[in-house]
Amino acid sequence: EHLNQSHSNLRCDDDHEQFNPVNKINEYEVSQCQQRVVNCILKNFGCNGPIIRTKMKDHYLTEQHQHAVLNAVHQQSSQLNDRQTDIDSTEVTNAGVCDADTAQPEEVTERLSILVRDTETLTSDEQRLSHELLPTLAEELSKVKLSVEESNPFLEGVQHNQDLLNQDLSSLQEKINDLQCVSHDGTLIWKITNFQEKMSKLNSYFYAKW
Repeated sequence: EHLNQSHSNLRCDDDHEQFNPVNKINEYEVSQCQQRVVNCILKNFGCNGPIIRTKMKDHYLTEQHQHAVLNAVHQQSSQLNDRQTDIDSTEVTNAGVCDADTAQPEEVTERLSILVRDTETLTSDEQRLSHELLPTLAEELSKVKLSVEESNPFLEGVQHNQDLLNQDLSSLQEKINDLQCVSHDGTLIWKITNFQEKMSKLNSYFYAKW
């Protein structure tokens, strides 16, 4: 009652979600808060370390968790085998009852064996892909980098040739303009560009002077 009266609107320490009444905050922090730090369910099998609840899926893919899965499966399989041995060594008068008791452990053991084999296969494939793909990616990256470095001088050469062509074009244009002023019959002819504009300026000059 004191908390509800004097300390209402409490916030979750992990994601700062606000709560009122106060008694809901404990339930939220334990079961719903996605930023809460929790332990892996395989902590007792070697998967130690706190984990943020939202990153649990990523944690399941880590090498540490996969080894913990193998340890858990091996331990459970060993316990079932020991139990099966104890059952086989016990004298049972009713064969039907014995078969019923042992059928389930045998099925579980078989499933666990399949799980162990599949997990080991996945781990082996992951290691193989890591060893095969990483060098290949590094080699391809090196080739791309080398190709870029080799293409830079070529691009610089293309730009240089483009500059030379532009200079030649400008020089040719000047020669063409000069040829337009050459006389072939003793009469000199000059080409006047923007004639109307220049005449207008000239007329304005004389008009202002007079």
